[in-house]
Amino acid sequence: MAITITQLSTQFIDIMMSDTDVDDTVRVDITQQPSTVHYVELVNGIGSTAIWLKLFDTTEVALGTTQPVFIMKVAASATERLVIPDGMAFASGISYCATNTSGDQAGSSMGALSGNITLKLITS
Repeated sequence: MAITITQLSTQFIDIMMSDTDVDDTVRVDITQQPSTVHYVELVNGIGSTAIWLKLFDTTEVALGTTQPVFIMKVAASATERLVIPDGMAFASGISYCATNTSGDQAGSSMGALSGNITLKLITS
């Protein structure tokens, strides 16, 4: 897992989180505090399948059971970006994963796809 957290400015509380190894392993409570998401960018480097980014407002996730609060589909070999001007608040913490199924389903094993999916989030 290659997660990087960078504070964007000392004048603001915004941070950018970048993960270059997203898969169906849930990354739990990445900001370690309640946060607001302002920007989402997901790069699907898999040439043969669409993926679904799933964001959870919780510090504990049971993939396939815990309901995501946000789901974004990204086509094969595509990049999707979303700017949320007013932000999307996460009261408990930000957890996420990517799967090859929609909804809250766990999907098939994606561990072999390691390194082909990149996520960037800007939060405050």
